[in-house]
Amino acid sequence: MKYYFIVNPGSRTGKGKGLWNSLEEKVKASGVEYEVFSTQKAGDATEFAKKICEEHPEMKRIIMVGGDGTANESINGLDNYDNFELGYVPTGSSNDLARGLGISQDSEAELKRVLSPKQFKKVDHGVVEFLDDSENDPYIVENGTRKYRKFFCGSGIGYNADICYDAQLSRLKGFLNKIGQGKLIYFLLGIKLIFARRRASVSIVIDGKTHVNYAEMLFADAMNTQYEGGGMPMGPGADPTDGKLTICVVHDISVLKHMMLMSSIIKGNHIKHKGVELITCESMEIESDRPLIVHTDGEYAGKHRKIRFSCHPEKAKMLL
Repeated sequence: MKYYFIVNPGSRTGKGKGLWNSLEEKVKASGVEYEVFSTQKAGDATEFAKKICEEHPEMKRIIMVGGDGTANESINGLDNYDNFELGYVPTGSSNDLARGLGISQDSEAELKRVLSPKQFKKVDHGVVEFLDDSENDPYIVENGTRKYRKFFCGSGIGYNADICYDAQLSRLKGFLNKIGQGKLIYFLLGIKLIFARRRASVSIVIDGKTHVNYAEMLFADAMNTQYEGGGMPMGPGADPTDGKLTICVVHDISVLKHMMLMSSIIKGNHIKHKGVELITCESMEIESDRPLIVHTDGEYAGKHRKIRFSCHPEKAKMLL
């Protein structure tokens, strides 16, 4: 079976190129038939995944080599789920997907695993649908008149998405990644945005039947796996194989309580606080009083007033 590697040489603040050069020697030594697609800019991984699925309808193995952003872009180009097996070799800085799937962050160990897989698991992707005409990013998949984007770890709207967006624009993040302190940028921006961000009034519908209103929602994060933001267990207990999402909604708490909440998230204790709801469901629709930033696996996905979180109807067969 042929292998198609989608590689981000810019992952881990540019160290991904050297990592891949070392890994490719092991691919060559294994004797497998393979082809490499190296990303150069945002959106390339999506286009490469589309190209592989369209031009090679036979059974194949698609291996994502990069960080959480590379995995997110790749799954947004995947189609014909019965015709591929999916692997992941983490070379990023955060590697929340590796944590969430319970695989090693050792890239050489994971390459060895995907070249000689011993087990497979059907794994969910989450989906966020954009039910409004607000600003969208250029890589959203069109589905009739509806627009959506898949995610592997999690997708959020509000405060946490603001942090992801500001982190992408921050020059400090690159420096912190170089000295091995990349996660610190999320904490620093989180403190800043506690005071700078205005909260939103929202209406929520759970599984199409339960209606809830919150006067001041900070954020809602829909988790397919447990981790985001470099190892924070935002969705304790989230199971990427059950066809459901574990959604953390934080609402109607004071600024002081918000600051206390930040430290408790590190150990997953945030769910014990009043004003924090952890909801496992098949879908959640959220409508806010104004457009809010949305992220998918930490990647900017536009500003929207109305969205719906759910799981993609097809599961990916993962080499684990």
